Amino acid sequence: MKKTLLLLLAFSGVASAQRYTAEVFSQVNVNANQPYATNIDFLTSDLSDPASVVNDVTTIKTALATGQQIPSAFFNPFDTTTDVKVTTLNMDVYTPVGDTATNRPLAIYIHTGNFLPPGLNGGINGSKNDSSAIVMCEKLAKRGFVAVAANYRLGWNPLDPNQFVRRAQLLNAVYRAIHDIKELVRVLKADASNLGIDPNRVVLFGEGSGGYVALAYVTLAKWAEVEIPKFINPATTTSFVDSNLVGNIEGLGGNLNLYVGNGQSTEVDMCINMGGALADLSWLEAGDASMISFQCVRDPFAPFGNGTVVVPTTQDDVVDVSGANVFQVKANSLGNN
Repeated sequence: MKKTLLLLLAFSGVASAQRYTAEVFSQVNVNANQPYATNIDFLTSDLSDPASVVNDVTTIKTALATGQQIPSAFFNPFDTTTDVKVTTLNMDVYTPVGDTATNRPLAIYIHTGNFLPPGLNGGINGSKNDSSAIVMCEKLAKRGFVAVAANYRLGWNPLDPNQFVRRAQLLNAVYRAIHDIKELVRVLKADASNLGIDPNRVVLFGEGSGGYVALAYVTLAKWAEVEIPKFINPATTTSFVDSNLVGNIEGLGGNLNLYVGNGQSTEVDMCINMGGALADLSWLEAGDASMISFQCVRDPFAPFGNGTVVVPTTQDDVVDVSGANVFQVKANSLGNN
């Protein structure tokens, strides 16, 4: 606990231990449902007809390139005139009322939910409106942080009988979520002066599935890490993730991706993992962002040590990962913390 407190104080960059460690503000302002990105929605799109997909994506990207609005049919999942659908992602921004600081650390909360909407994911959580997200962001704002809770894209089929199909779909869901949070970081850094944040002090708070996203965000650094054996499709002998379709590690490029970047760095300074796991221990290297983890020793879904991620509703295996009791030890040994 002592080391954790010292790390938090170092992250805050202030001499006083009161701000950032105690609730020094009594009220919080919430600027809710602010759009931060628009991208292709894999939850509602029908990608089975390649010709139709190419036509739809061309129309969408042409509209964006010429400064026009994406036609409304692409936002409506019930409109049968288009197969490809897009979604606008929103964020809630929490700030302390009465605060005059202009260089506040930014905390980004990434919600849980198994990359499916509430109900379909076997639970009641799964959005930026989760009670855990709201309470954590309020507590952070009362301590002087600017806190942001954001939605990210969802979508995969955990009930597919083929383990490799389940693995491919889940890995791609995580990969897209990383892209969404990187776009969020770029957008927030570009607006740092208006938000009163220090773009060089950013921490990710990931809960459950969000923990997987946060950990992958700060450790996935090169394409070779997406091509390790357990991420290779035995049918094609290539990675389950295709950068030609969904973009590179930074979330740019790709036929089924709309992000183009704004010149801002996606680097963050710390990763707080609450109930997630690391996709592969080899991703963790010296110089990666500092890590703190909260993990149940007997968590039935995210292993505390090395183990297998399972589908919560069916208990089917998906992919082997490393839990906090393994990667935190390595992070410490590398000097990252």
